Amino acid sequence: MRRPGRPRPRLVAALAVLATVASLVTAPAFLAEAAPPPNPTDGQISRAQAQKNALADEVGQLSARAATLQAQLGQMRAKQELAEQKLAYALQLLEQAKQTAQQARATAQAAQTQVENAQLEFVAYAQASYMSGTIGGTTGSLLTADDPNVLLQQGALEQYQSSHQLGAINDLQRAKVGKSNADAAARKAVLAQTSAADAAAQAKQAADDAVTATIAQEQQVQQSIAANQTKLDAARLQLETLNGQRAKYEAWQKEQARLAELRRKRAEERRRQAELARQRAERNQGSSGGGGGSSWSPPPTPSGGSWSASRGQQAVNRAERYLGWMYAWAGGNAGGPTRGVCAGDGAYNDCNIVGFDCSGLVMYAWGPYLDLAHYAATQYTQAGSYHPSSGNFRPGDLLFWSSDGTIGGIHHVAIYVGGGNVIQAPQSGSVIQITPWDEVSWGYFGATRPLT
Repeated sequence: MRRPGRPRPRLVAALAVLATVASLVTAPAFLAEAAPPPNPTDGQISRAQAQKNALADEVGQLSARAATLQAQLGQMRAKQELAEQKLAYALQLLEQAKQTAQQARATAQAAQTQVENAQLEFVAYAQASYMSGTIGGTTGSLLTADDPNVLLQQGALEQYQSSHQLGAINDLQRAKVGKSNADAAARKAVLAQTSAADAAAQAKQAADDAVTATIAQEQQVQQSIAANQTKLDAARLQLETLNGQRAKYEAWQKEQARLAELRRKRAEERRRQAELARQRAERNQGSSGGGGGSSWSPPPTPSGGSWSASRGQQAVNRAERYLGWMYAWAGGNAGGPTRGVCAGDGAYNDCNIVGFDCSGLVMYAWGPYLDLAHYAATQYTQAGSYHPSSGNFRPGDLLFWSSDGTIGGIHHVAIYVGGGNVIQAPQSGSVIQITPWDEVSWGYFGATRPLT
């Protein structure tokens, strides 16, 4: 007996045929829903195209003007960053001069102590000689001389020096010379400190002037952008109104293109699966007979120097320890983050922030291997001699941006971390962050691989 509810094989086949026929019958209804909307006449298209072109030209001009203003703003900010770097370098020189002067003063103080000790030793000798009467015939003269010290210096000094060549009087003379030299070194350090202070003041003034110009230019740019944006929005609104009749037709075309792309991808996937099956079959055939393979080798790296991939990665790891830390202008060195410097260029609060600026972060990242200046322009040539192209960056490479396309115009530096990204300390008010290298700043200049 048949079990109730279970269709016969012929019935199943018949149902399948009916389902196929039903799908074929319902397909035209689906296609009818996807039919293209009415297309405007040639005259309507011509008039709409003319209006669209006119509006597109206006929008293009506004966009070009906005891009020009943005480029000008970027140049002014680049000059501002360069001025900040120069002042940071001048402050570094000033601190070194102060340390030199302090050391010189300590040397002079030590020499003064030696002078005093030598004088006490000589006076003690002269007094002892006078009391014992052992200084030739000077005893009587000492009793009648107007100034016994003069006699001692003329007579006793000669006898004492001849019999004590390595004694206190020679120490006295050497101490006086040492004190004189130490005083001269101190004066020289003070002069160097004054010169460094003057250089710092000039760099600071230049930075203030650049900042004033930047702020004024930025205000003008923002005003122009705001005015142009209003016109651009109005032009876009008018263009959208004129293209309203074409929107449905273009949407239909887009959907047809999507379906065609979907069919293409499915066909491509079928071909890919077939190719994979063919390759598996060939591998199965070749597995019994053996065969050779190909080996991959990494691209060559420049020889010379002490660079290595592990050192580059270590520099990246050190920099990434401070992701999220606040930017501090003129902050940071090889030992780690330091308090920044306040200035009238947007870095008003940086002296209350402990962190890094762009070149300070580089100093810390490569600190175990390099002694770098706190100046991005100097780091370009100081860090290494190999300058990789944009397609050959390795982790740890330094990337630089210049305001005028020269080394002297370099105003910003970042560290390549891999995957097309860099870690950088951008500007006051921001934090240390990872960003795509080609979106960092205006005017990319080049790269340096440290230790090469």
